[in-house]
Amino acid sequence: MTKLQVQLVTPERTVLSTELDSLSCPTTTGQITILPGHLPLVSNLAVGELIAKNQGEEHNIHVAGGFVQIQPDNKIIILADAAEHFYEIDEQQVEAAIKRAKETMAQASLADEEYAMAAMSLERSLSRLHIARKHAHRRTSAITGQGVLQQ
Repeated sequence: MTKLQVQLVTPERTVLSTELDSLSCPTTTGQITILPGHLPLVSNLAVGELIAKNQGEEHNIHVAGGFVQIQPDNKIIILADAAEHFYEIDEQQVEAAIKRAKETMAQASLADEEYAMAAMSLERSLSRLHIARKHAHRRTSAITGQGVLQQ
């Protein structure tokens, strides 16, 4: 069976470089699912959950914007502003970031640009927290190496 050749990179690191059966990505126009033979496409990524499937296993990654390019040879390149596997998300740090963003947004003297930056930070943090909590039951096996997508 034909596989997708997927590479997900951020400015800091390569998060994923592997073969997959399918890949679902949050885009600014909605969630898309990519299967082998997909038409070429370039789309903006939205903040949300990327779902990588291979041989019946599902692997979940938070992405915070960027671009996805689907090439005609089943090659997918994702350039994300930020990305992390669900088990890398520290819920306490995320909750602190949510609190800071809300406090910043509550300031009366905030400029429009500052408010927009705080709102974007809040959106990213809420998305990260949702993904971490949604998959919390799988965290132990992921950290110990059981069920983790091999790169």
